[in-house]
Amino acid sequence: MDFEQDYIMRLVKDLVRFLMQLITGKPQFRYETDIEQPSACGDDYTRIIAMADAGRINEAENLLYENLDRDNEDYLLMGLSFYSHINDFDDDFLRESDYSRDEIRDGIESFIKEYGITGLEAFLPNLSAVP
Repeated sequence: MDFEQDYIMRLVKDLVRFLMQLITGKPQFRYETDIEQPSACGDDYTRIIAMADAGRINEAENLLYENLDRDNEDYLLMGLSFYSHINDFDDDFLRESDYSRDEIRDGIESFIKEYGITGLEAFLPNLSAVP
């Protein structure tokens, strides 16, 4: 993995970690589905992660927005976890899936705005300015 890709991945990961800590108050958080008490949110998460892992990232993101529930904080956490998950893919896989790091950044920005979270643009990495 080259330095630039590693740097961008760390910026996105740190941003998602910051947002999740801000929302949950927990220093570490990862969205997980509850097998004993299934929920629509958990079912959506399982489905979008499987789609992303199969290289259908755009479809997964579309499903994320189709089922968006602005009144459900769990859905916000699930969406952030989705973007964190796809951020872990290498650039080759993203390219083959017709997705990019810029789209991850833009997706996070758009998604958090759906929940009224604004003013974080300065913390989102400007990928075109990365050396």
